[in-house]
Amino acid sequence: MNKMNRRLLSSLMLLLAFCLNSLQAVNAIENGVDAPKEGRTVALSSASIGKFCTGFMYSERIILTAGHCLFNGNSGTMHTDVYSDYPDSTYSGKSKKIKIEKSFLADDWSKDEENNFNPKGEFAIFILSQSVPITGKTIIASPDKIQEYLISNKLISNVGYGRQSPDHGYDGLTSPKYAEWPLVAIETVNNELEKLWKYLGKRKTYNMKIHVLQVPGGPSTCSGDSGSPFYVKEGNDFIYIGPLSNGYGGIPNCSGKPWPDTFFYAGSTAAYDYLYLIKRAEDYVKSNPVKGIEASAINITCTKGKTTKKVSGVNPKCPTGYKKAT
Repeated sequence: MNKMNRRLLSSLMLLLAFCLNSLQAVNAIENGVDAPKEGRTVALSSASIGKFCTGFMYSERIILTAGHCLFNGNSGTMHTDVYSDYPDSTYSGKSKKIKIEKSFLADDWSKDEENNFNPKGEFAIFILSQSVPITGKTIIASPDKIQEYLISNKLISNVGYGRQSPDHGYDGLTSPKYAEWPLVAIETVNNELEKLWKYLGKRKTYNMKIHVLQVPGGPSTCSGDSGSPFYVKEGNDFIYIGPLSNGYGGIPNCSGKPWPDTFFYAGSTAAYDYLYLIKRAEDYVKSNPVKGIEASAINITCTKGKTTKKVSGVNPKCPTGYKKAT
């Protein structure tokens, strides 16, 4: 084998090694910086396994994440007893655990039979049992908007929770980490994949439409970042592109090994393909309002002669015989 062929084989083996592990849930951005205190990104956790994914607050109760974040990788069954770790405003390590009330999975989700590439329909939604305060609105990026970002070399933001070094485990809520990367054209990714298909002698299905480029020495997504958002911030609004899912390349991120002289394409499904699922979640929230008193409850004072009572609730009313104090 000549020197050029050995170099090509080495490069392709790196790609293959990552692909064979690409379905591992990905936890926070290695070498990233502390995230802006925007309160939109949350850690997803289960009572049985702890943190396993990251999610993005689309609205006060709707969390967008990756499709495989709905499933326990060991058993192949859906996660139960799922919570959202909603951070306090200072990211001091304290958080409010809020139970997930319902989940939605993309209609076209299907697991790869060989379990060594990526599933289809990598988009899922969790509904919180309570509302949490958020600022700004979420706008789902259109194909034209994403193309605009690609042409202008716009840096795409990402925030994730979890592992940030080889010794960093999954336990405990950590400060979210932030990084920015440029978009990569799908044609570029497909050209690179052709080399892999040729080496494998077998064409596989690769379903990611969105990619960012991570390079040696820079920040990289890590185990547990699955479902973390790719977005662009415009004023107070978030232009949401999609959830981190799978990718390929030769970077042994979070392994403690030196970076090889190669790249990593972090892949995401396109959120614009799942507007129907977001609409389904919005309809559910409208039909199933939060019950009981929550953090956004209204407090009123009621009086009856010299007697006063404090009443709290989403729509508080004074008891019979009492009047609302003006």
